[in-house]
Amino acid sequence: MHIQLQTSVGDFDASFVKELRRFEGVMEARGLDPTAYVISKDRVQFTSLPFFVRPGGDGFNYTVFIDGECFAVTKANDMAFLGCFEQLCAAAIADDESQSASPSLWGKLAARVERIRKWFNTPMFDEQK
Repeated sequence: MHIQLQTSVGDFDASFVKELRRFEGVMEARGLDPTAYVISKDRVQFTSLPFFVRPGGDGFNYTVFIDGECFAVTKANDMAFLGCFEQLCAAAIADDESQSASPSLWGKLAARVERIRKWFNTPMFDEQK
């Protein structure tokens, strides 16, 4: 079984699907179950920047669901999202291996989801007061 893909704006790129299947093997080797993940791709509803600042267009909203939890990110295309997703998963796996405090697989997965959610909720730039 694979990570389930859902989309409301057309198919995922073939290269994305190929690379995602490769990454699923990495996930399985690290003890993660790819069938617990669902990736949804939707059109961006509200943009915060004018079009001339976004030469590539609006991009897409990608939402990742993991056992009832989720996080979302907006990226220009499927491969940009995959790079972000791989980096977050790799960082979560590395953090978990360095700490290795939770012996249960579900505890490890919950800790990874929480770390990923924290990273996405951290502002990229400090707000000026």
